[in-house]
Amino acid sequence: MACSPALPDLTPVYRLATEEARTVCRRLRLTPHEYDDVRQDLLVDFLTRFAAFDPRKAELGAFARLCFRHEAARIARRVLRERAARHLLSLDDVVPGTDGLTLADTIAEGDGYAAWCGQPIDAVTSLERRLDVARAAEAIDPKDHALCTALSEHTPHELGEQRTMPRMRIYRRIREMRLRLLAAGISSAA
Repeated sequence: MACSPALPDLTPVYRLATEEARTVCRRLRLTPHEYDDVRQDLLVDFLTRFAAFDPRKAELGAFARLCFRHEAARIARRVLRERAARHLLSLDDVVPGTDGLTLADTIAEGDGYAAWCGQPIDAVTSLERRLDVARAAEAIDPKDHALCTALSEHTPHELGEQRTMPRMRIYRRIREMRLRLLAAGISSAA
C-alpha cells in the first residue's frame, strides 16, 4: 500500500501570511475588512505553488516568504491600478484654477451623489437623458408596456417557452417597438 508523503506543519506559514497581509494592508492603506481577503490571496497563491517546493533547496519558511512577497507585489499593482482607474478625489482637494476653492465648495447639494464621489456631472446630459426617456415612453404603445416589463426580466426566447405569447409575435412586437423608437428619434444603444 503506497503512502502519500506527509504535509509539513503549515502553522509557521500561516503566521508568515498573517504578517505579510498586515504589511500589505498598512502600506496600501487598505481597510480592515480587506485584510482577510489579502491573507487568503497570499495563502491561495502559496498553495498553488507548493507543488514546486523542494525541501533540498530551501526551507519551507523561505519558500513561503518568497511566494508571499511576489503575490504581495501583484496585489499592490492591482490595487494601485484600480485606484488610478477610479480617479479618487478628496472633497478637501483644491480645484485648479480657483482661488483656493475646494471640491466641496464647488459642488452643490442638488448635484447628487455622483458629484460627491468625484464623478463628472453634466446638467445638460442629464436633461437630455430625461427627455429621451420621456420621448421613448410616449413612442411605445401602451399595449406593449407589459411586454417591456416582461423583457426586463426574461429574454424573448424564455417568454416564448412560457407560452404566454407565441414567440413570433414577441419578436414582431419588438421589431415594431424598435421602429417606433427610431421614428421618434431614439436610435439603438448597441
